[in-house]
Amino acid sequence: MASDIQTNFQADENSESTTDLSIKDELNKLSEIMTEILDRQDRNARQMTQVLRENVNFQNQVRQGMQNELIQLKEQQRGEQFTPLLKEIATVCVEYRNLLNDESINDNVRRTLQLLFDQLEDILADYGAELSVSQIGEVRKPLLTKVINTIATDDDKKHNTIAKSRRAGVVRNGHPLYREYVDVYVYDSSLSAKSEFVTSSPPT
Repeated sequence: MASDIQTNFQADENSESTTDLSIKDELNKLSEIMTEILDRQDRNARQMTQVLRENVNFQNQVRQGMQNELIQLKEQQRGEQFTPLLKEIATVCVEYRNLLNDESINDNVRRTLQLLFDQLEDILADYGAELSVSQIGEVRKPLLTKVINTIATDDDKKHNTIAKSRRAGVVRNGHPLYREYVDVYVYDSSLSAKSEFVTSSPPT
């Protein structure tokens, strides 16, 4: 009887030992599975972050490209892409027009030059540009004019006004394609003082 009990006890111990080993194996397998799942999740998270980063970069590139295209389209609509060419035409039109006053050239050449300058002016006019000549006495426009000479005056009301237009300018949409050359008056208080001194001096 005792022998049977001992045998059964040993069988139970073996059974429990086998069960413990089975549980440990299952726990190990479960741990390995969880580790693999976590690794996959980590890889997926890194891949997702990379994809999102690339997506943001792509969107920024697309947005920048669209913005550049929009700017170019607006420039085309306003004809701004022709501005460099129009500036060259304006320069030729203004700087070489004085050739018409050269008495050494014959009439045929002068007529040809006149037609050329007229055509250049027509091209400028087609794109909204026109010759600009300041009137004597009007206030100088700094953006549109370039001062060549200053002329002192004792009249403070004449300060920074046009004394003479030396060369026409070309203006388009309020901006210069070629700045006008001008002389301007500059107020000099010492001249006014000298004038008052001469006026107040008694005759000799």
